[in-house]
Amino acid sequence: MVSTLPLALFALVLIATLLRGRAVRTRSGTSAWAFADARGIQRLSGIAFAVSAAALVVAAALLALGHIAPVLPSTGALIVATGAAIVIVAQVQMGNAWRVGVRDGDAPLFVTVGLFRFSRNPIFVGMILMALGIALATGTLWCWIAAAVFAIACHIQTRIEEAHLSREFGPAYDDFRRRVPRWLVM
Repeated sequence: MVSTLPLALFALVLIATLLRGRAVRTRSGTSAWAFADARGIQRLSGIAFAVSAAALVVAAALLALGHIAPVLPSTGALIVATGAAIVIVAQVQMGNAWRVGVRDGDAPLFVTVGLFRFSRNPIFVGMILMALGIALATGTLWCWIAAAVFAIACHIQTRIEEAHLSREFGPAYDDFRRRVPRWLVM
């Protein structure tokens, strides 16, 4: 049972993300899938993000099917569950500001409430926790590599988004950056 939980949670986050994108499109008339228009380093980080995420889902599926002997299944599942909850809550808290990637001129607002009081990037924090959880559960080298690539892709995308929001919102966003840490309150 515990070994199937990470895969179920990955599926839940995927469904929530697709529904969130649809809701943003319906409410704002703008597609939330900005990665489709990405160029340069953002495109590369998006590809690394997608490939590493796919590897993590494969690891979760292999774990669920019993093809990978679990190393820390309960700990991994708990971390994946925590990460999934953070991702879903933060996506909802972003409302129409939620995007996957950034596009020039596409910054309806930046969010400073809810989980965003503790981290400027709670969705990435949650996703990185999910990657860490599946790596702990499986203990395989290739899964740890996928989790590391995933975290690096998230870090690169975060830097791109911060520069974008700073250009769009200027001093208001810069003040937010000074008050709220990139990842977590320490």
